Amino acid sequence: MLVELRIKNLAILDQVELLLEPGFNVFTGETGAGKSMLVQAVHLLLGAKGSEDLIRTGAPEAEVEARFEIVSKEPWTSWLAERELPFANELLLRRVVSRSGRSRSYLNDQAATLKFLAASAQELINLSGQHEHQTFLAPENHLHILDSFAGLTDFADDFRAAYHHWRQLEKSWQQLQQRQCSLENSKEFLIFQVQELDSANLRPGEEEELASEQERLRHATQLFEAARAGYDRLYGNKASLITGLTEVKKNLELLARFDADWSARLTKVADIILELEDLAFDLRDYSSSLHRDPGHLEEIDQRLHLLQRLRRKYGSTLTEVIDYLEKTRQELNSLDNLELELAELAAQVKAACQSAWEKAEILSQRRREAAPLLAAAVETEIHGLAMPQARFSVKFWPLRTSFEGSEVQQKVLGVNGLDQVEFFLAPNPGEDPKPLSRIASGGELSRLVLGLKNILAIGAGVHTSIFDEVDAGIGGATATVVGQKLRRLAQTQQIICITHLPHIACFADTHFRVEKQVIGARTVTMVKKLTSEERLQELARMLGGALVTDATLAHAKEMLTAARPDAEALS
Repeated sequence: MLVELRIKNLAILDQVELLLEPGFNVFTGETGAGKSMLVQAVHLLLGAKGSEDLIRTGAPEAEVEARFEIVSKEPWTSWLAERELPFANELLLRRVVSRSGRSRSYLNDQAATLKFLAASAQELINLSGQHEHQTFLAPENHLHILDSFAGLTDFADDFRAAYHHWRQLEKSWQQLQQRQCSLENSKEFLIFQVQELDSANLRPGEEEELASEQERLRHATQLFEAARAGYDRLYGNKASLITGLTEVKKNLELLARFDADWSARLTKVADIILELEDLAFDLRDYSSSLHRDPGHLEEIDQRLHLLQRLRRKYGSTLTEVIDYLEKTRQELNSLDNLELELAELAAQVKAACQSAWEKAEILSQRRREAAPLLAAAVETEIHGLAMPQARFSVKFWPLRTSFEGSEVQQKVLGVNGLDQVEFFLAPNPGEDPKPLSRIASGGELSRLVLGLKNILAIGAGVHTSIFDEVDAGIGGATATVVGQKLRRLAQTQQIICITHLPHIACFADTHFRVEKQVIGARTVTMVKKLTSEERLQELARMLGGALVTDATLAHAKEMLTAARPDAEALS
């Protein structure tokens, strides 16, 4: 139950604090007094978009806070348990909207997301207004309304999960099949590529090695002459460096024999001679290995040309070419595995399809079983709302598709199951049932929506129902019946109603008046809980306009006197 509603700086609402009561609470007031802003405040808690236009001029932000008392633990306990939250006997919802358009949300003074705030409010409040009528008129919403009434929402969600799983598997199967077709079409070309690359016997680093060998062979004569000349100068004749250093070494040996200071120098010279000998032998061996072989050079040229050609076709480097070969091999190998994958996936698709169809058949059957119950419940509601002979029905159409060029139709499965549903109403005897969208009377539509909202609210276990302008398109005796209905509903849940008709307001347990006042240079909206005398005056105003007379006061008193006994009799 909504115990307290605090509104600050919302449009012309400066600061309003409402202490609401159980039962039937009614709000009345002149047109433009600000009654609609009370509804707007609740809309903000339910997740409506907050904008700068809603903030009172001169204020930095607007704030709405609602305190709920949890009268019944169910289904609130289940809702909390699903979200792993502890049970609380009281819930404080708050939303702050700034001029930047950003908002902050709080649940029991703890920061929360707007989505979570709205979900919490929706568990506790059922708000019905003129703009909600379109929801009930639209045939695409009728199936969801039927599911909600029948308690099939979770089962319908389970079916939709199975349906989406089936369609996703089917999509994966189609993609795999397309891939198989693509690979099959290019199989011969892939085989050719693998054979071409395999026959090349590629190895990493080969191109660099061949390029180096090619350069060496192209300059073999120059290299031979340079190496041979180096060898000769070091070791090849009596005038070589090593021969000269050997003579120097003999001289140093003599010196070191009689003067130890020369021993170290002797060692250095000996080491130099050994290193020069190694160098000379390397030059000799290198020159011996060099010989100009035009045939071998041509082989290297051809090999390098082949590698360059393969690089142009398959990759910018030899490593990339080798990687491409491995990738192509894997694609060819995958062709052998695709048949098995397709068979396995096809089996999964078949099983998922069968599961979705089975769930859809069960869902359709339960919907068809629930449809007459919904129709009977709605008729009971609207018969009590001055539509005693109205007939409400739920019509089903299976989803079907036609084969191209054929009149044969096949039942198909959609995201909502096998069915299309639309609500029909025959308001008066002798009339054929018509779709709700073709009902011309706003009063009939308002009463039908009241009945539907009541049925759905009871089924959902909502603690508080708010009716905004439930009296649209009605008056007189019909309004009295609506008032009686709301009072009867208030015996099982808290009712908050905004109305301009005294025929409805007189049935309320608690009466609030919304009025504008000018304080200083500012216009503010005030909300006052009325005493018995003030309530009598307000009903008289509603009956007679600005002028309250003895006649309107007497009429108002008669309405108040008659309202409670009538309501008691109906209950």
